[in-house]
Amino acid sequence: MGLGTRIIGDSKLTEDLLDSVKKVAPTDAPVLIRGPTGSGKELIAQEVHRLSGRDRSGKFIAINCSAIPGDLLESELFGHEKGAFSGAVSAYPGRMRLADKGSLFLDEIGDMPNSLQANLLRAVQEGVVTPVGSTSDVRIDIRIISATHKDLEHLVSQNKFREDLFFRLNVIPLHVSPLSQRVEEIPGLLSFFSAEYSTETPTLFDSYSLKVLQQYSWPGNVRELQNFCRRMAALYPSQTVALTELPRNLLPPGLINLLPDADQLSEQPTAADDDFGLQRVLNLTNIEEPADVRNEDLTLKTQLADLERRLIERAVSTSDGNIAEAARSLGVKRTTLIEKMARLSITKGDE
Repeated sequence: MGLGTRIIGDSKLTEDLLDSVKKVAPTDAPVLIRGPTGSGKELIAQEVHRLSGRDRSGKFIAINCSAIPGDLLESELFGHEKGAFSGAVSAYPGRMRLADKGSLFLDEIGDMPNSLQANLLRAVQEGVVTPVGSTSDVRIDIRIISATHKDLEHLVSQNKFREDLFFRLNVIPLHVSPLSQRVEEIPGLLSFFSAEYSTETPTLFDSYSLKVLQQYSWPGNVRELQNFCRRMAALYPSQTVALTELPRNLLPPGLINLLPDADQLSEQPTAADDDFGLQRVLNLTNIEEPADVRNEDLTLKTQLADLERRLIERAVSTSDGNIAEAARSLGVKRTTLIEKMARLSITKGDE
């Protein structure tokens, strides 16, 4: 599942979620979307709005309840009259009236101050708002969609969230799973975001890196993956990225822990890279012995150089010219393989 304007994902979890969205979107019942930060809750809210039909007559208005100080949130939500408070030089309709005939998305609803929850409850129940500094009610027609990563039931038990408001908002509950529970979506998300941020050919990842990226837990969920792709596209445009060759400061700490140490990379291929294991790639038993290998005048140094050349040529050919993959299959650093290829006058096209 991606961020922005398109939902990416074909896991069972995402398919089930989208099926639920299609069923509930045509109603006007309030929706409460739960899930970890960065998992794409706003994107699901936009999909509910799009499928509701309200996008043809009204707007999708979003507000982050945790990003606006409490003393300003009331005015931002319900609006205010001119002169209602210091700095109110003109009247402001507020997000609720701006969303009339459309949908209002209340992100991080668990952070809304208690003092405003009663006013929100009235707006949800009666469909009216009272701007700050006014004594007149204004009727509104909006679909309320809320989202939170917090345990609202726990907040209710601590009297930090009104129970009656919770029941009003939680008419239709939806849950967005963390990315770690739908790892099969990671390759598609990588491709999508890499294409989004690339000006030419999208940045790609080699086969080993893809495996590692699917093993990483992504605590920041899709947003973290999105930012990672943006960084890679900016620093390595139109390239195939090998995580083992990147500076460690460009990688999340948890991802670094999944990579082999530098000394392991220089001595042997990684166990996880079984698709390009040395024996499998080079197929040593099928490498023919040089015709003159039994010539007593042929020195050991020359024999080893000839064998090294043929091993490198076979690894490069098997990896379709991908030097990073060939280096891992041989258990050497990429720079070491490049130096050997230059010394032996081997190019990617050699066989």
